[in-house]
Amino acid sequence: MDFQFGKENRFLKDASLTSIRIEDFCDMKEFDRMMKNWAESTGLATVAIDNNGEYISGYYNFTDFCERLTRQSPEGLRRCIECDKRSTGIYLCHAGLVDFATPITLEDGTMLGSIVGGQVLPLAPDEARFRALARELGIDEDTYISALRKVNVRSQKAIKASADLLGNVINMFVRTSYAAWLNTTSLVRRAHIISSLSRIYFCTYYINADADSYMELDATESLHAYAVRCPSASGLIRETCRIYVLPEYAQRYQDFTDLTTLKKRMNGGESLTMEFACQRIGWCRGIFIRVEHEDEPGFHVVYAIQSIQKEKENDLAVRRMLEKAAEDANLANRAKTEFLTRMSHDIRTPLNGIIGMNYLAMEETPSPKVKEYLGKVDTSSKFLLTLINDILDMSRAESGRIELHPEPYSLAEFNEYIEAVITPLCTQKRLQFTVNEPQKELEVPVIDKARINQILFNILFNAVKYTPAGGSIRYDIRASILQPGRMEIVHEVRDTGIGMSAEFQKRMFEPFTRENPDTDSRGGSGLGLAIVRRLVDLMGGSIAVQSAPGQGTDITLTFHSDSVKAAEAAAENHRTAVCSGMPELAGKRLLLCEDNALNTEIACELLKSCGAAVDTAADGRIGLDLFQRQAPGTYAAILMDMRMPVMNGVDATRAIRALNRPDAKTVPIIAMTANAFEEDVHTCMEAGMDAFLAKPVDPEKMLQTIADSIRG
Repeated sequence: MDFQFGKENRFLKDASLTSIRIEDFCDMKEFDRMMKNWAESTGLATVAIDNNGEYISGYYNFTDFCERLTRQSPEGLRRCIECDKRSTGIYLCHAGLVDFATPITLEDGTMLGSIVGGQVLPLAPDEARFRALARELGIDEDTYISALRKVNVRSQKAIKASADLLGNVINMFVRTSYAAWLNTTSLVRRAHIISSLSRIYFCTYYINADADSYMELDATESLHAYAVRCPSASGLIRETCRIYVLPEYAQRYQDFTDLTTLKKRMNGGESLTMEFACQRIGWCRGIFIRVEHEDEPGFHVVYAIQSIQKEKENDLAVRRMLEKAAEDANLANRAKTEFLTRMSHDIRTPLNGIIGMNYLAMEETPSPKVKEYLGKVDTSSKFLLTLINDILDMSRAESGRIELHPEPYSLAEFNEYIEAVITPLCTQKRLQFTVNEPQKELEVPVIDKARINQILFNILFNAVKYTPAGGSIRYDIRASILQPGRMEIVHEVRDTGIGMSAEFQKRMFEPFTRENPDTDSRGGSGLGLAIVRRLVDLMGGSIAVQSAPGQGTDITLTFHSDSVKAAEAAAENHRTAVCSGMPELAGKRLLLCEDNALNTEIACELLKSCGAAVDTAADGRIGLDLFQRQAPGTYAAILMDMRMPVMNGVDATRAIRALNRPDAKTVPIIAMTANAFEEDVHTCMEAGMDAFLAKPVDPEKMLQTIADSIRG
């Protein structure tokens, strides 16, 4: 075509130009099909133009009156261009025909082009006026009038409604395609650009919800057949439900598509969606999109349905992948737990022999030099035990299997523990160790003794480890009553040690972390502070750290706990003599079930030194037989290892408790095992055991536990 229709269109001249092109993300064949179908159904002319004035669709229903006659006249073309410059919306051209122009925009108002068209008469023409116009333009009058009589007549209102509909549909299509394009691009360009409404939605309707009327924009053949004979939108939706929706989703679908409540449910929103399952095509998504229509009454929406079966299948595949990953993680975690359990048992068993034999050797009053050597062996073996316990505690913390057992714990008793374990370390390293505590204790905190001891031991042990000889460590305890039965305890440890860098402080509580692991000869697992953090969090406390290289470290712990009156929780002295304070063992006969010969020898020596007689069994079956052969009441207590050949300690305990004899239910059975996990304790207790000793066994604790069990 040799004329410049739209080149000077005012919509385009005033618009903000953009480099985005509709052709980049839209299916232009589908775009063109919509334009053509609309032109054929309305009888109006239309064409789409981009921001450069170039056609981006075919031009349809353009009249001979305009294209072959008026615009072929030089004067007529001049007038048409002038008309395009000043005209927007619905307007009359210089020849008296009604035209329209409407913009194509994105959600943010970015102008991509324009739809122009019309070329119809608003009412029957005055042929005399058009004959005069033909003469002005130099066009044969009869030819001009003949072409004029073929021009459609439409009211301006009808033209506006049709133009608005086309603008809404095209803009919805363009915006949907653009949003899909952006989303696809952001997902690492994994999918093709969604550029066609017919590909996204297998049926699309323009609905006036208040009037219960609709216009079919696109539909499958099966639905199109019903659209021909369904006069109302609600009737068509019922047919959609009957044809596609599975019965179990039918009621929800009917509620979702209820046009009488739609406006209220959308509540001013732009869209409303629902997912449902359909026959043959699987999962679908229905969507209502609100359409503004100022000049026509009623609540207007576009309703469309798309298949999301592939999306659901992908979601299912992702869920299965995540479930598989979770299952694999659980299997790996169980494997790790089983490994730690085995390693704990395998390491603790020989370590029990080292500590036990070393204890017996020290009891033999060796020479001062040998006693010094034995003392170092004791320190090293217990440090190794601390590393093993750190690894086990970290495993428990990670799997959430640490349980708290709060009980009254006076600060005086706590300080006895701290001074007993830390003061010797400081003395050995020539460090000044100062403890400041409240003068008078009115309330006693109710807290897990073992865990608070573990927390403070780790922090104080680090202070000793990283403070050079001649330095100092100060430990302050501040307690305040918040309200009756509730108190706050603040522990502060300050040292003059080597300090920590700001960078390391950001990761100091991560497992297996040390600031200078390659050059630091002090050793350690790198788990102490990680366990401290887990335990502090578990106990609802807080921890604050201030440190700098060469300037020492200040660590403050704050706990809130329940409390009882000090008078109600007088501290008990847990220090007891090994044998002289345990007359309960003298003359008693005990049964020891243990498969490790060295551990058996150590336990027998300790028990015999306290005046007890010991029968031994190398497995649970032998132990059960020994118990059955002896008269009721022969054994004052049974020491039972968990892992033994033939019959393990748990099964042996259950078998003893099941015997039909008076002492089977009452004889104390004490677990003495290298299986030191929390679940091992529960297993032993559920089997009928009365107490639990983890290997390596502290000799004093073992004897005290047996005495307490016999005492009842």
